[in-house]
Amino acid sequence: MIISILNYALFVLLLIYGFRVRFRSAENQNTQLIFYYCVAAAVAALGIGAGYSAALSRYAGAAFFFIRLTASAVAGTHILVFMLALSFPYERNLRLVRTLGMLIWAGLAVVILFSNLYEVQVTWQAGELLHERGPLFMPVAIGGLVLGVLSGLILFIRRLFFKSQIYKLQTLLVVVGLFSGYIITFALAVFLPVVFGFVWTYPFMMIGGALLALTLGYGVSITRLIDIGAVASSLFSFILYSLVVGSISGALYALVYLLLRNTSFALLILAGLGVFFVVDIISGRLRARFKSLLQGRGAYAERLEEGLSKLDYSKGRDAVIAEFIQQLQTTMGCSSIHLFIENDEEQLILVGTSNKTLAGEKTSIARKSPGIDHLLNEDVSILIKTEIVTNYDYHTVKDELLKLLDAYNADALVLLRDGRSVIGALLLGAKSNGAEFLDYDYDTLRRVYGKLFVTAYYLKNIAQESLVMTVDRELEYSEQIIQSLQENMDRIEHPHADISFMTRSARKLGGDFIDFIRLTKDRYICVMGDVSGKGLNASMSMVILKSIIRTYLKETKDFKTLIIRVNSFIKEYLPRGTFFAGFIGLFDFNERSLYYINCGIPTMLLLSSSYNNPVEIQGAGKVLGFVKDIAPYINVRKAGFKAGDILLVTTDGLIDAENVRGVRFGKERLQASLLENRSLSAERIVRFLNEDVTEFISQEINDDITVLTIKFI
Repeated sequence: MIISILNYALFVLLLIYGFRVRFRSAENQNTQLIFYYCVAAAVAALGIGAGYSAALSRYAGAAFFFIRLTASAVAGTHILVFMLALSFPYERNLRLVRTLGMLIWAGLAVVILFSNLYEVQVTWQAGELLHERGPLFMPVAIGGLVLGVLSGLILFIRRLFFKSQIYKLQTLLVVVGLFSGYIITFALAVFLPVVFGFVWTYPFMMIGGALLALTLGYGVSITRLIDIGAVASSLFSFILYSLVVGSISGALYALVYLLLRNTSFALLILAGLGVFFVVDIISGRLRARFKSLLQGRGAYAERLEEGLSKLDYSKGRDAVIAEFIQQLQTTMGCSSIHLFIENDEEQLILVGTSNKTLAGEKTSIARKSPGIDHLLNEDVSILIKTEIVTNYDYHTVKDELLKLLDAYNADALVLLRDGRSVIGALLLGAKSNGAEFLDYDYDTLRRVYGKLFVTAYYLKNIAQESLVMTVDRELEYSEQIIQSLQENMDRIEHPHADISFMTRSARKLGGDFIDFIRLTKDRYICVMGDVSGKGLNASMSMVILKSIIRTYLKETKDFKTLIIRVNSFIKEYLPRGTFFAGFIGLFDFNERSLYYINCGIPTMLLLSSSYNNPVEIQGAGKVLGFVKDIAPYINVRKAGFKAGDILLVTTDGLIDAENVRGVRFGKERLQASLLENRSLSAERIVRFLNEDVTEFISQEINDDITVLTIKFI
């Protein structure tokens, strides 16, 4: 029964994996062959499972048929593997070979299924399925093994003539899978049962077939190089580290046991805990020493992330470009870096390059082209050259993309975009040491993508050449940023709501912001809060956060999931120590309701038309960006409103505003101002509140202030 269940499970897994390869990988001849292989292997596993089930139930005829079905399906896998060896990794017209292969398969299937030349009979004895082989059994079995080995040798020899490193890696994986799968399958199905009489190994033979299917699928689907040497080095270092720590801990535990074995059990437990903490301290120090080995020689992600985080945007456009390019080139080891930023004519203009020949030239990339449109449609931001070569998804734009990369001797393209809006691009030249771009490089670019985007946004929207006129750049750019942000906002105009807001920065530029995003004519998302920090750095974090929230809204409709993704973005991509304190809400003005999550907003006041006392409704909340997983700490709340109700939301800059004597403005004065002006319009409530704060502090504000007032009609 266990044998049948195992093979039924393999049948299901092989079918699922086959369809996954067929429909999730590129649609081409090679994936079709692997799909057919998975189907044939699945049928073979099903035949073994059904055959043993029938034999266990004493249905000898049915068991005999299913075992023959397994053999015919396995014969088909040999032919499919051979055809794959002739075509992989290119697309070759093998119609004649495929037709001949199918005819041979059909002939073998007829012989195996309907004659005694391959299998004479099977009998169930003493819990084992015994086979009486026909005269063609060994020739067919050995022929299948020879065909599999020949397929592996053909691929290995062809690999020697490939120029593309990614094709070499793909082929190597397929060859390793072929030899491993065939050795395991032949050993379990033929060698051990026939030579040594271990008939119990036969029903496990499709484990080798499943292994082969997995390696074939992975070999075809991989599109980025892996540094096998670095992986092996890291694995060896990890094993060495584990052995060192294990030896130390084992020796200490043994010593403690020998010294205290005659004492009480409680003392042994306490001593064991003591050893645990000692080993933890030792392993922590060893981990630091082994870190570079565990990461591999080429690890640079943390250095790049730290370097990009230290970019000083206050130095101005040219200095930022120079430092940005130098940081990428020296850390990643690229031969060249080319930075393009979108201009007003929707062209990606070269604004910085490490190539002195191109420096100063007016070169550009067409923003609207089939290649870039294809990347946007596929939601691709980072593209390695090997992916263009090997991934069939790019076959319609392959020539265009390769021509673009070759024009700048580049091996990677990074589109810096907000949704479908491309604001810049990076072309990364080949590695200076001659190495190819690896999967590690791709993962690193994904890791620092947010910081790359921040720099591009700064260069496009803040540090435009035409604006670089004064020394105090922050003062110069402030109104441009504020105006740009407000123009991108979906202004709310609804018959059931009178809305007004105010954003006031302590240093012209700040991290406070508010944004409305229209979902329908009655429903809007509102994002309001304070990004940590002051000045230009806080403003840049605010800009990127606003953009990413809009991008995520296009991808998810679940309110809580949106907050979780925003928290992860802040934690992973924005400068270390950045957090967002505010609230994100979904207004339904037709129903006069609000679904919201408190992300650290200090005050949300509801002044009901039925009462004269404002009530705080913000509840408990946790700022975004402090913890990696925010899900356990957030709750969706709902507030309902009636005509005449007033909602006032403010960031901590207003509550904490202090006068010259150090007295805070506080929530009491906020409530008093709201009560005093409740009969006025939302715009006048906000204006008078601003005047009250200004009059109270009698000096410049020390923190950014944002206020939102909604009067329901």
